[in-house]
Amino acid sequence: MTEVTFGEGRKAVTFGASKINLHDAAAPVEPHALRPTPGSADLCFVVDGPLDAVATELRDAGVEIEIGPVERTGAQGTMESLYVRDPDANLVELSVYREGSE
Repeated sequence: MTEVTFGEGRKAVTFGASKINLHDAAAPVEPHALRPTPGSADLCFVVDGPLDAVATELRDAGVEIEIGPVERTGAQGTMESLYVRDPDANLVELSVYREGSE
C-alpha cells in the first residue's frame, strides 16, 4: 500500500486500482458513517454505465440517495459519486470515473 494525500490534507492508502480513505473518528468528513467509530470504514464501488442511470435504478428500487452526484477523488483520478446507506446505515459510495481518469 502507498500513502497518498488528497483534497485538503486528507490521507488514504492506495493499492492497485483501489483506495481506502482514512477518516478521523473525532472529526468525520461529510458524508460519513451514521456512527463513526475508530476502525470503521466506508466503502466505494466503481459501477458501470452513466451515474444518472444508476441513480434512476436506485430510486426505482426505493433506495434513497443521500448525496450526489458529486465530484470525488478516487484511486485512479476524478470520479462522480452517489452516496446511499445499507440496511445498517453504513455509508456506501457508488462511483463512475470521468473519461480519461483511468
